[in-house]
Amino acid sequence: MKRMRTFFEIPEDWTDMDARAVAGVRYELEIRKLVNTTAYVFAEDVDTELISLVKDGNYRGAKVFTSSVREYNTDAAAHVLGTVGRVEAEDLAANPDIYSGEDWIGKSGVELAFEGYLRGEDGTRLISSNDQGKITSEFYTAQPQPGNTVALTLDLNLQEATEQALANTITEMNEKDGNTTRGAGAAVIEVGTGEVLALASYPTFSLANYNRDYTLFSSDPGEPFYNRATHGRYPPGSTFKPCTAIAALESGVVTLTEKIRDTGRWYYPDMIAGTEPFSAWCWNRSGHGLQNITQAITNSCNYFFYTMGYRLGIERLDEYAAAFGLGSKTGIEIGEDPGILAGPEYSESVGQTWYGGNTVMAAIGQSDNLFTPLQLANYIATLVGGGEHYPAHLLKSVKSYNNSSVIYTGVPDPVNTVEIKSENLDAVKNGMHDLTTKGSLASYFRNCVVDTGAKTGTAQITKSTKNNGVFVCFAPFDDPEIAVALVIEQGGSGAALASTAVEILNAYFTKEEIGTVILGENQLLP
Repeated sequence: MKRMRTFFEIPEDWTDMDARAVAGVRYELEIRKLVNTTAYVFAEDVDTELISLVKDGNYRGAKVFTSSVREYNTDAAAHVLGTVGRVEAEDLAANPDIYSGEDWIGKSGVELAFEGYLRGEDGTRLISSNDQGKITSEFYTAQPQPGNTVALTLDLNLQEATEQALANTITEMNEKDGNTTRGAGAAVIEVGTGEVLALASYPTFSLANYNRDYTLFSSDPGEPFYNRATHGRYPPGSTFKPCTAIAALESGVVTLTEKIRDTGRWYYPDMIAGTEPFSAWCWNRSGHGLQNITQAITNSCNYFFYTMGYRLGIERLDEYAAAFGLGSKTGIEIGEDPGILAGPEYSESVGQTWYGGNTVMAAIGQSDNLFTPLQLANYIATLVGGGEHYPAHLLKSVKSYNNSSVIYTGVPDPVNTVEIKSENLDAVKNGMHDLTTKGSLASYFRNCVVDTGAKTGTAQITKSTKNNGVFVCFAPFDDPEIAVALVIEQGGSGAALASTAVEILNAYFTKEEIGTVILGENQLLP
């Protein structure tokens, strides 16, 4: 520091703190005398008093500029929108013709995913100054070009309602048991397009206060920055049973009229002589009696679906699960976890052996199956949409900054189509509908404004840990428009999430019709 004081002629009576601050500025200015680089930004987000001091003082080479900043008009969708930050060395090295050292770029979420659309093009400005450093003229040899306007598929009102519903449910659960680390994820997808209408993760954070809260939230055991909707991997539990039902019906291993007697405990038929018999209990240990496939879905009869898993075999079961998009990425632009589809291939990859008993457990959504809430929502949207499997996506359209031209619009083509006979689809949908009208969820759905089909799931973590709650639904029943998936960590049974799902459904189907277009709604501006 002594050498810096001498070189920059900093008075000895200045404190080290003041001297270090001045030396830092002087050093940056000296570097710019040697290297033709970007202007030195002395201060940002300054008040009017400092602006007046700089302008009135006529300081040589100093100038006040305006710049654009990202402003957030909502605290919702923080995990989706993502963050921006100063360009880093690796970005500069990879894109030397695009970025400069003072640029701010997308770091996560759609800010990163759509960086190419959102960022503009730098212009070139020539500045002339006299020997006192006063600027005498300036003009552009190349005008800067603003970035494009990106419109997202998100329904902001639904997004806010979904986040609030998760927060209300978890707050109530936490007050009862004192668990402050549980999280949740939710996804709402439009049937027939794959458009993501809401994507929520709890706990969440405020983008406006991201930098201020970063250190505190980074060590929060609830992990507010973790997007559970796209990266949380959870056993689906019984929400997987509609997939098993379609696979069984379409493969012909069961008919719509066949009934199977649930005695409470299921035994594996093909045991090797002399070995201990493999058996598995239905959740209702006294059994459900005779069940057809629709009743088995309504009553979530494990015994029935153990039988379906045994008859199908893991190859056919996984073929249908994969066709519904389970165990693979949905296509969402902001990044996601592919999850795990249980089967011999995965077991071998982790040094385990696959047995017939694993197959029957996979058929009820257990074994190694792990999926994200987004995958579950898209699977249900595919199923009730008649088998058309669309990629989940957030990008709705891109227009030029002044809306004079359309850069992108449209709905992606389906990834694949699952062949489902109408009578088979009706049987599965009816089983899910009966659950909300005369089954165990009927009391929750009396307050729902729309006729709905649903399926609950309960996934055991450990014997000493409360189960995760999983829930999927679709509405309206007759002509599905949306599919919803919820997971609450240590939320207990899936039925505990029914009231949360009703809040989300009611928010979507009772929204007020807006008669005029609000400029900028659902849009991410450059």
